[in-house]
Amino acid sequence: MIEEQGIVIDIKGSRAFVKTEKGTSCESCVARETCHGTIGTNEVIIEAENVANAKFGDRVVVMVGTATLLKASFILYMGPIAGLIIGVILGQVLVKQFAIDLNPDLLSGILGALFLVITFFGIRLYGKLLEKREGFRPVVVRVV
Repeated sequence: MIEEQGIVIDIKGSRAFVKTEKGTSCESCVARETCHGTIGTNEVIIEAENVANAKFGDRVVVMVGTATLLKASFILYMGPIAGLIIGVILGQVLVKQFAIDLNPDLLSGILGALFLVITFFGIRLYGKLLEKREGFRPVVVRVV
């Protein structure tokens, strides 16, 4: 489990918005450069389940499961690569199978790019579904 400390800056229902600084766990994270934070600062705002019933201004500990991060990283990096490869292979197979009068490399390139874009949209939709599932969001575990 990865834990970070931060300050609650907003509460909306059962969710807390926690402002934290990029810490030691961020240094080894593969998404550290693309993480949503305030531009030009080291601050990050995390939306987390507020199981500790923290209040505005409380200093809290936020926990994220390691398995969750590994699954998300795998999907984000391997999904687009798999989509591209499937599109390229499908382009080559279609030309050979149906004897289409088209350059096989051109069709492979077009289908590869198309499947890459479709994969990005698929990942986006899948991410929206995962946001609603418990266990895939950070959790405020305790007030410090």
